[in-house]
Amino acid sequence: MFIENHCFFLVDNLGLYTCITKKNMYTVKSFGIRRNEKIACYVTVRGDKAMQLLESGLKVKEYELLRKNFSDTGCFGFGIQEHIDL
Repeated sequence: MFIENHCFFLVDNLGLYTCITKKNMYTVKSFGIRRNEKIACYVTVRGDKAMQLLESGLKVKEYELLRKNFSDTGCFGFGIQEHIDL
């Protein structure tokens, strides 16, 4: 429940699109996670909003990404400590 509420808060705060939650496929006792428990959330951003968000994210990272941020297929990802940095 926390993940879903936190995701919706961030989406509303950043003014993005609809938040989608992801459920866990397996029980992982060592992490205290049960099957079908909501454990993640994501949004899909396209067009001008995507470019604005990417620009904001790269600005926080000082326009530098590590080699490990890129996959062999050309995809990339990076994290930000606090959403308020955006």
